[in-house]
Amino acid sequence: MERILHLQITDSTNERLKELAKNGALDGQVVLADEQSAGKGRRGRSFASSKGKGIYFSYLLRPEEFAPDLSVLTAKAAVAVRNAILSVCGVETGIKWVNDLVLNRKKVCGILTEMSTGKGKIQYVIIGIGINVNEEREDFPEELSNVATSLFMETQKTFSREEIVMEMIKELDKIRESLQYFQRKMGDMKPEWQIYSKDREEEYLEIYRKACVTTGKEVCVICGNAKRMARALKVNEDYSLEVEYEDGSRESVNSGEVSVRGLEGYV
Repeated sequence: MERILHLQITDSTNERLKELAKNGALDGQVVLADEQSAGKGRRGRSFASSKGKGIYFSYLLRPEEFAPDLSVLTAKAAVAVRNAILSVCGVETGIKWVNDLVLNRKKVCGILTEMSTGKGKIQYVIIGIGINVNEEREDFPEELSNVATSLFMETQKTFSREEIVMEMIKELDKIRESLQYFQRKMGDMKPEWQIYSKDREEEYLEIYRKACVTTGKEVCVICGNAKRMARALKVNEDYSLEVEYEDGSRESVNSGEVSVRGLEGYV
């Protein structure tokens, strides 16, 4: 099987990659589509997928020993995509905690990380990425007009989706390589790799913190049906978000537990 499966149309690249993973697809397998009929976002939301204008992309990881923290993995993926867009397009995107890239306070990229377990072990992890690249205003449904944008709409320039995809693969390969080494016993790792790994981890966190547009903002913390107003203070080392509530109490919230929404607009 070729490493990159490029489809004209599919329901969801994540769903197609799940099928491949169940049939033995290797670590690093990619599914790419020109159009999705049922693109997925977090918490069951849909993702608008205009034909031939955006990037609809899924990447397979097969952890060797233990489950990676999906919040950390998603945050690193956000940094990887941000790096790729900056390298190819020269555009600086912000990160809305924990998994969206934004431009001018509107969403330009969403990331959905899913994991499958079975027989007492991790079967696979899939990182799904959707980027609005060359869409115009009319490509978005009316309900998204105030929250979504594209690289083209913000710059009035068209960009090569192929170049962005290849750069994303390079960046995600770095995450895959780090994950493989971290899951081996420290005694089996060469000293120079331990230093390299530590530096790489610090680099991801530094970029994430600098790019995060959520910190310093008033947010609504949503857990189930409960909503609480808070101020986002900082991104912790584990990529959880430290918030301070109106009563002065503080909490570190995890993306797997809560949703954080800006009080004004999307961000």
